[in-house]
Amino acid sequence: MDFSLDEIDLGFVVNLETLREVLKSMSVNGRKWWIASDPGDAIETHTVTIGHGDPGCDDRLNTLYYRVPVFNEEMPMAGTEKIVLMFDSSIVWAEQAGLYFEGGRVFEDSLADPQSFFDPIQRALLAKLLFITARTETERYVDREGRNNREEKRNHASG
Repeated sequence: MDFSLDEIDLGFVVNLETLREVLKSMSVNGRKWWIASDPGDAIETHTVTIGHGDPGCDDRLNTLYYRVPVFNEEMPMAGTEKIVLMFDSSIVWAEQAGLYFEGGRVFEDSLADPQSFFDPIQRALLAKLLFITARTETERYVDREGRNNREEKRNHASG
């Protein structure tokens, strides 16, 4: 499926390796997220499917599957883990509506599904981004301080 970048307000561009790492670390009320499609098919389908619920359960009740667009036109030389995905709620779509059993009947909840799927992933990706940014800034600070200390010692030794 084609998607338009014009539809995006704010999203995450993430490779499959990083997304998989983030998803594996997540669990909310016993529900997990996982890569549910074969990444080897991602270039052909232009999507990767992410499951949300219980990955060991074949029952469609309480399980969601969303398709996330892939940017790559060709398989990356480094393999499927380097496939680049665009994660934004305006261009990610449900394969099927989630089904829920309550009070003896089955129903869909089209408002709660996207929220329970997207919000935790977006928070986790943001936390990952903040961690990487803070680590990078710390490394820059340490490197800058180390350089300043070496220059001070050199100036003191020559002075």
